[in-house]
Amino acid sequence: MGHNVGVSRFAPILPRARAVVRRYVEDMQLAKPRLALTSLALLCAMIVGGALIPVPYVIERPGPAIDVLGEYQDEQILVIDGAETYDTDGSLMLTTVSVDGGPGYTVTLAEVMVSWFTRSHAVLPREVMFPEGQTAEQTALNNSVQMNTSQQGAVAVALDELGIDYDPAVLIGGVLEDAPADGILEPGDVLVSVGGETANDVIGYQELVAATPEGQDVPLTVRRDGEELDLEVPAETVDGAPRMGVMLAEGFEFPMSIDITVGSIGGPSAGMMFSLSVYDQLTPGALTGGHEIAGTGTIAADGAVGSIGGIRQKLTGAEQAGAEYFLAPGDNCGEVVGFEPDGLEVVAVDTFEDAVTAVETIAETGSTEGLPVCEER
Repeated sequence: MGHNVGVSRFAPILPRARAVVRRYVEDMQLAKPRLALTSLALLCAMIVGGALIPVPYVIERPGPAIDVLGEYQDEQILVIDGAETYDTDGSLMLTTVSVDGGPGYTVTLAEVMVSWFTRSHAVLPREVMFPEGQTAEQTALNNSVQMNTSQQGAVAVALDELGIDYDPAVLIGGVLEDAPADGILEPGDVLVSVGGETANDVIGYQELVAATPEGQDVPLTVRRDGEELDLEVPAETVDGAPRMGVMLAEGFEFPMSIDITVGSIGGPSAGMMFSLSVYDQLTPGALTGGHEIAGTGTIAADGAVGSIGGIRQKLTGAEQAGAEYFLAPGDNCGEVVGFEPDGLEVVAVDTFEDAVTAVETIAETGSTEGLPVCEER
């Protein structure tokens, strides 16, 4: 009896309990996919958002390889007036590195992660390449000065090889954008005098500029394209001294006009290729023998070829531009071995004479046989 009473007492409740439990389970089964999808969407948003956060790195990637004997941006790169020049053939390519993330620009975590797994890219902390606090304008000015002084030194080395004399000079190496001198002075202007007085070096001219009374323009005489110009340059007082917004540089005056125009490309690493191109145009015949030759390297006053950054990116850029041969500074050989692109033969050079010998050998034989290679360093 008791069991029957007991059964009859709870029997109406059990079906309702089962129904409640079943609806709860069904609701949970419906909620789990919705919850999972919502969580996944939030996770994806966090990943995407995090990947787009700017990070303090720069990315080096292959830039264009440009034939110094040809044109760049519809303008002839090398123009020599006042001396006999000769027709040439083939290519002497300067190589470049494109840098993302410099002053005034940023790269994202996603871009950095992709570049880490891209053989032709390099990722570096920003402070390795750019001093802290350096602005985009200052970077552009530094690059301009380095390029202008590199060109001057390159021409001097080529003329030394040919036995042509020239004179030392102090130049306007670069002009800061929107500075007082912007639009008045130009990179490459030769300083003749400041306030009627001359000096022998950069420091001497800086002292003459600093002696200008506060609030007065700086009276300058410069030589531009063979013509002397008397100019009045406004100045800003910074730390009690007048500043025109220019950088002065040691340079030269040559017995002929030699202009090298490469747009906004900056830095000193094209020096060797500039020297070869000037030498080629001032000597009979095609130095390259019609071959496509690329290269890189700074050039010192004594003709020494110096190491540069981004050699692997430059090798890739040269190969993409169709170069057959590449002249690499001997000091960069450790970064070259194992990274030579297929079809690009690399020759190691330490001096301008080495570079001339290498190009002449390639022109005569069509090979690098007998020339030094990085694997032997």
